[in-house]
Amino acid sequence: MTRSRIGIGALTALLALLPALPGVAPALAADETGGAHAAMYAAVQQSVDHVHVGDLGEKALVLEQALKCNCGCGLDVHSCQFQMQCDTSPSWSERIRTQLAQGMDPEVIQAGFVADFGPTVLMAPPAQGFNLVGYLLPGMAILMAGVLVGLLARGNGQRNDERLATVGEVSDEDARRLREELALMEEAESPDW
Repeated sequence: MTRSRIGIGALTALLALLPALPGVAPALAADETGGAHAAMYAAVQQSVDHVHVGDLGEKALVLEQALKCNCGCGLDVHSCQFQMQCDTSPSWSERIRTQLAQGMDPEVIQAGFVADFGPTVLMAPPAQGFNLVGYLLPGMAILMAGVLVGLLARGNGQRNDERLATVGEVSDEDARRLREELALMEEAESPDW
């Protein structure tokens, strides 16, 4: 038992060191997605070597997460670079970084993407026009459901004792019949064992 744990630990450490060896990491990473993606991996790897640090990096990350890649994956530009490895997201990320480096405001860059590709490029549609239905409808539905549940639970303002019929004095004959019927019902429902 101890021997196999030592062997597994040594194997884990060796595997952790493999990517650090020169020339091994790019070969391993390119082959992870298969041969068809190896060429695309090189282009993506060049464009994603950037780190989102500093003011420009943070602005680039916010913009990449606000724009939807139009390769059909439905992911934001930042996520698509690392998960789908398409041709679109690296070029869009490069465009964002270049325009930020030129001193453009993030709002202007985002407006440029919307002008080029339409409002469907935004991860969250603008809150205007028919899009307001998508923003307001869930809240209104929850509110209406709450009102409906409240009305049903309250019983439309009527108390239960008001809806019940009043019963007068029970005669001795009715009380005897009731006891007999209850006894018959008890016999019928009693277990057979």
